[in-house]
Amino acid sequence: MTDYTILGAGISGLSTGIKLLERGYSVTILERSDFVGGLASTAVRDGYRLDIGPHFITSQNNEVLREILGLFSEDELTSFSRSAKILFGKRFLDYPLTARNVLTQMGFKHAVSAAISYLWMAIRNLGPARPDAEANFENWAKNNFGNYLFKIFFKPYTEQFWGVPCNDLSLDCVPLVTKMSFLKTLKMLFMKRFQRSSLSIAERETTLPLYYPRKGFGEVAIKLREKFISLNGSLKTSCAVSRLRAGATGFSVEFRHDDKEQELNSSRLISTIPIPVMLGLLDPPAPEAVVSSAQKVNYLSVIVVYLVVGDLDVFDSSYLYLLGRPYNRISNIRRFCASLCPDDENIIACEMTCHFDDSTWKMSDGELTRLVTNGMQEDGFLTAGDVNKSYVLRRRHAYPFYTVDYKDHLQAVRSYVNTIPGLISLGRTGGFKYMDIDQCIEDASTFVAGEAPAAPPT
Repeated sequence: MTDYTILGAGISGLSTGIKLLERGYSVTILERSDFVGGLASTAVRDGYRLDIGPHFITSQNNEVLREILGLFSEDELTSFSRSAKILFGKRFLDYPLTARNVLTQMGFKHAVSAAISYLWMAIRNLGPARPDAEANFENWAKNNFGNYLFKIFFKPYTEQFWGVPCNDLSLDCVPLVTKMSFLKTLKMLFMKRFQRSSLSIAERETTLPLYYPRKGFGEVAIKLREKFISLNGSLKTSCAVSRLRAGATGFSVEFRHDDKEQELNSSRLISTIPIPVMLGLLDPPAPEAVVSSAQKVNYLSVIVVYLVVGDLDVFDSSYLYLLGRPYNRISNIRRFCASLCPDDENIIACEMTCHFDDSTWKMSDGELTRLVTNGMQEDGFLTAGDVNKSYVLRRRHAYPFYTVDYKDHLQAVRSYVNTIPGLISLGRTGGFKYMDIDQCIEDASTFVAGEAPAAPPT
């Protein structure tokens, strides 16, 4: 019997396994795919290295940053200068959207209208706090940025990304460590002061050092796997788990590996896989009401179409956000790391979000490629014949889908899981938390510190 079985070899699963091994516990990780890293992996196709969207290594937690960088030798990393823009109409605005580029880049009409709208909202906010100010994303965005910016920017982009009306979304869909208001961006830009303890995603990306592995971002997970194995951890990939049985002394995990049905017993079970999937494997099954809630704990899917083009820079930033397109963001891969492409080629990665099994998800790879290529040509980024090759990657459980009622359903599931001794669900996917990799690693450290005292010597 092993001390801990972990389902999923993503960043959270590997990091948690390493921390437990360092404390003297035995750990086995079971991974359904034939690779590690999950969303933080790099797929290799015909020699091209394809990340699942643009990533980079950064953290405001210096200890975590040192831990990640310590996995690499100096020549395996490159420093990275982040540059991103938003295509708004025919204007390229600096990203993140800030007070300065609203006032100086969006044009006189938009600047004046946005400023008046924001000032009106700020005056309203001087009164008693409104109970519905953060009831949903729409209320929060209007309360922080004003009605005008919400209407012309936040509403169309957010609904394009999530595929539902803004008033159906919890404000937790905003991927920020601390939600950043328009006033805060003013202070950050014009007063040059901010608290490092409460950086938003936008501030993290514009003020912290960034690093990138020369062989693709998936090297982070590969390095974590090497460290896990060096500490005598057991890792099995291509495992199809079929049942999780809770007993008086621990768990029995049944799975298929190497064309054989196998069983693994452990004292505790950590799940980093999607919550509905984990719940569906439990034996005995969860109550019907809990299963119903789990089915409403949903994830947004992502599809990335990669276009291999000639020696074209395409646009003068690392990546570009777009409104009114079938894709939300396009990445200029050579600007992340030149070694990801041959000297005479570049890769353009076009990301689109959708809901599993909807019309977009059901499109063939060829249809998706034509859709993206036509859009790129209409915007003038490419011309016919520029695309030499194309690849498509899909990930079903990409983003926790924060609807306005998700907390009730998530709490129902967590309350039930808490009744099963030794069962823990954590990580971005298993914990239903919108986190970057450094936050996943920090989360794993916090969990292990509180969960597992050092094991007694054997």
